Amino acid sequence: MCKQDPSILHTEEMHFLREWVESIGGKIPPALIKLNQKTIIEEKPDSKKAKENIKTDEPLSEESDLEIDNEGVIEPNTDASQEMGDENVELTKEMMNQANDKRVAAIDALNDGELQKAVDLLTDAIKLHPHLVILYDKRASVFIKLQKPNAAIQDCDRAIEINPDSAQPYKWCGKAHRLLGHWEEAANDLALAYKLDYDEDVSAMLKEVQPRAQRITQHWRRYE
Repeated sequence: MCKQDPSILHTEEMHFLREWVESIGGKIPPALIKLNQKTIIEEKPDSKKAKENIKTDEPLSEESDLEIDNEGVIEPNTDASQEMGDENVELTKEMMNQANDKRVAAIDALNDGELQKAVDLLTDAIKLHPHLVILYDKRASVFIKLQKPNAAIQDCDRAIEINPDSAQPYKWCGKAHRLLGHWEEAANDLALAYKLDYDEDVSAMLKEVQPRAQRITQHWRRYE
């Protein structure tokens, strides 16, 4: 059949045969087209060359059709990692009381606008009581105010390790990812925070972040 009418080889159903013949160095004969009772040859470009031309002339760009509003996105902070405290410390009642005093003092400093002082006091509290989630949550929130999203994410990760059912670490982690322009991560974290504990602030930010995350997801599906 192919000898009588090579155009059969050029049908969509026979693409696997064309590719196999070409892969072993064979050459596909040109298709025959009958026009006004005359047979003419239809020149088909070599499939490999065609693919090369497509790659050369029209490169497929991962970002070609993806435009995201990155207003409010900042550069990641490059500070050294903050102290997390010794997980194996033997906790005493006195240490717990001291940690609470440090936390209260940090809140006072925060209310006075002394952000770095609040971070220092919370760090002291964490070293005294390294398993108290609220301390990491509070320090993460201060790091967000200081525009240090990477540091906030580290605190949130630690808090989630201690208690994965707490909403606050996901909230601050989502805000940190939003500052970095990590739209998909921000949407995931904020959605988890919203699911665990309704919060109007989280709801508002989720409405801002989610459409951008969905656009990225749809873009990658098309690209793949």
